[in-house]
Amino acid sequence: MMGSYVMPILFAAMLSFILIGQAQAQGNQFCCDCPLTYINEHPGADLDDWYRVRDQYCDSNGNLKSNSNTGDLAGLQAETVKSEAYPEQDLLTPADSNLDKFVILDIREPGKYGSSHIAGARNLYWRDLQTDGALDVARAESELRKLGIEKSDSLLIYGATRDEASFVFWALSYLGHANLSMLDGDLDSAEAAGVTIDKDTPKVKNSNYTINIVPWLLISPNTLAGWLNHSSIHILDARDWVDFGRSKLTNAAFPVDVELLYEDDKLSDAATLRDLFSRRDLDKNGTQLVYGTPQAYSLFYSLKLMGYNATLLEGDWWKETEWAVSEIK
Repeated sequence: MMGSYVMPILFAAMLSFILIGQAQAQGNQFCCDCPLTYINEHPGADLDDWYRVRDQYCDSNGNLKSNSNTGDLAGLQAETVKSEAYPEQDLLTPADSNLDKFVILDIREPGKYGSSHIAGARNLYWRDLQTDGALDVARAESELRKLGIEKSDSLLIYGATRDEASFVFWALSYLGHANLSMLDGDLDSAEAAGVTIDKDTPKVKNSNYTINIVPWLLISPNTLAGWLNHSSIHILDARDWVDFGRSKLTNAAFPVDVELLYEDDKLSDAATLRDLFSRRDLDKNGTQLVYGTPQAYSLFYSLKLMGYNATLLEGDWWKETEWAVSEIK
């Protein structure tokens, strides 16, 4: 009988706590205990936004810092620190920086490349690295040779969608190319920054490019069990909540919706990504197993940019393994 009374009492206590917290948001002063108030008053804001502002303006006891009583909630969100550098900043190159040190790879389809591209860019169509939707190592090596790519080249990737560009970044990383970066923006961004755009295809000689596989960057059916037995593994599902709700790779998997990594289709600043990953208890001393391609390519890239030890499971073959958990009966 006691159990039938305990749950309603606990629920009432929790509800009272929430309501009291919301009532503490007096006037326009930021409330350190009122996420619902903040989200309701800021269309488009989510819990991560509230956490970010709270960390900036509230102390560890949940009180406003002495210099944080601005009286302007909208300003609090807008003033979130944006100047923090990415831990692996070289992996993202601003369009207005000096691009001369790079061999530039335009990964769009040949027709779009032919209509206009960054001057000197070589066309590595991302689909030409795949067979049946997955990386084809032999084909990729052949394409790199045709483009005259050398192992010592610093490669700058741009074009196509964010998942497709991130796929090329992951694929080249797995193939052992060390000097890689992504352009921060697209062709329009480069043109706006004053980068020369033309239609000429550079003439190059074939190279003898030889791949040097980095095996730990790809999870295979033969290695999955070993990875899952690691005590320091974090399993991250890059798909949306609907797909995650239908099936997942073990009950330890945690969803990270890739849309949270971007703002207006541009990669979020370092402070936002740091908060996003740290609130999911990711440890840079551990390994992040990312799955759910094609979105997983973008999550892989974002984790590497932030200094994490990410590896990737390509495809959906995991659904047929003993570690797949399905919620569909």
